[in-house]
Amino acid sequence: MKIGNILRGFSQKVLILLAFGGTMMYMCIPDLIVSFKPAVSFEELLWEDGRDIKPGSHVKGNVVYVLDYFASESTYTRRQDGSRSGNRPTGNYYLVPTADSYIGVKSRQADVEALNQLSEETFEYLTTGEEPKTECFMEGKVELLEDKLVKYYQEYLEELGVEKEEIEAMGVPLVVRYVNFTAVRVMTAIGAVLLLLAVLLYRRRYLREARGSGLQRAEDLPG
Repeated sequence: MKIGNILRGFSQKVLILLAFGGTMMYMCIPDLIVSFKPAVSFEELLWEDGRDIKPGSHVKGNVVYVLDYFASESTYTRRQDGSRSGNRPTGNYYLVPTADSYIGVKSRQADVEALNQLSEETFEYLTTGEEPKTECFMEGKVELLEDKLVKYYQEYLEELGVEKEEIEAMGVPLVVRYVNFTAVRVMTAIGAVLLLLAVLLYRRRYLREARGSGLQRAEDLPG
């Protein structure tokens, strides 16, 4: 096995396929693993003997109760001249009660209207006892809340009347971030196909370099 043949087996196409396929697999595999874990429902989070969640847990189901949002998220595009486009909302961070604590929920912008309505109904439930009627399905994974958002999370809990000592006793805040696991599986499959194509293309080039093209040289042809 010659080093030269190994190196010549790589081409621009092979490297591009490896780069794209590897990047897609690297980005998607962690979420793919989460998608196959048993899901915990939002209703189970309200049970005294419900299942515990931690970073990497899979949460799926209708949100039962939700308080107001404590932070919002938006994106923008920076232009070449240094200016930037207007912010485009991409969702809010809501506070969801559990059996003995609270967790955050990062929504899509598409779910903001339903969650805002459910929030109003939740506060009405706390005063009148009438159960919320709005349904909002969500599926995602549990993560640690970003450090820059912890301040807003804690401030909102204080506004609700939760003592600082209680907030500190809750530990590091968690958040359920929406994930489209169907898209994750599709992207993982595409990444795997790209890597397979890269391997097949590399093998073809390597064998051609190692064995030769199989064509006769000009001096070996008759006449």
